[in-house]
Amino acid sequence: MRTPEKLLHKGKVVARLTKFSYEFPWAYAAVKFENAELGIKLENLAAFKNFDIELEEQELPESEEEALWEKKRSELGLSMEDLKLSRDGLWTVTCDDGTEDEVRAITCVDGWLQWRA
Repeated sequence: MRTPEKLLHKGKVVARLTKFSYEFPWAYAAVKFENAELGIKLENLAAFKNFDIELEEQELPESEEEALWEKKRSELGLSMEDLKLSRDGLWTVTCDDGTEDEVRAITCVDGWLQWRA
């Protein structure tokens, strides 16, 4: 099996990957970002996504939901542009055999990267 070694964002290497594992359909790796700020943004984005799911389940009036959503986004220091970081098509990994694979449904928690392989 090929082993991912580098994470790329829009074609630029942004992190090194180690301790790779795979459990269909998810791939996991410890991640060391070249720029720690990007790692923090991805971790905050994962927290924001979880908050968003929990908020939806509360079935609040739209105006209240939107206010809470904006407050949480601000608390986590995420811009509207940052929310696009988890979109498919922006991320790839290069593997030990030189191949490049698309990364989909990327998330980062506690120094571990997870994506749909």
